[in-house]
Amino acid sequence: MRLKAPQRREQLMEVASKLFARLGYDATTTAAIADAAGVTEPILYRHFESKQEMFVAIVKAVSEQTMNHWQEIIAGLTDPAQQIRQVSAEMPDHMAHLADAYRVLHGALATSRDKKVLAVIKDHYTEIEKFFSKIVKDGQKTGTFRKDVQPKTAAWQLIMTGIGYGMIALHLMPLDRPLVHESIESILRGLR
Repeated sequence: MRLKAPQRREQLMEVASKLFARLGYDATTTAAIADAAGVTEPILYRHFESKQEMFVAIVKAVSEQTMNHWQEIIAGLTDPAQQIRQVSAEMPDHMAHLADAYRVLHGALATSRDKKVLAVIKDHYTEIEKFFSKIVKDGQKTGTFRKDVQPKTAAWQLIMTGIGYGMIALHLMPLDRPLVHESIESILRGLR
């Protein structure tokens, strides 16, 4: 069946995510992606100039999905601490839903030396930093959080906790939700 361009692009990204997650970014070839997608390499190249461009598209898509999801789940919550709790409570399901994309991102973060690949990963984490920094700043304005805490520092505590959770939960073993909850509560106690 012939897919329209947007659907084919989406299919290629999905197939590439699975291969990148299983084999790693560096070991995955465009020939392997095309073969797994049931297309020729020239068709793949109609949609993506290179494997690198495909990787960038995957990371941008997961970043956009993550930010949109987080904005949706905190909409209507006015308490900044509750916003952080809500995002962390949804994290296991969110990461499970986007497991291949997060495996790709974490694998490339750990092993890639490709400057464009690392730049798009940095952009992803910068967006997350802005998201959490805003929540912390809002909490400081309302008196929920201490004013002497640097929002960027608090954001990175949350990011590093999320990366750690993702690395363990996606690659080694599931982590108990109560453990995740208590980790976030520990960070929140430090903000008050």
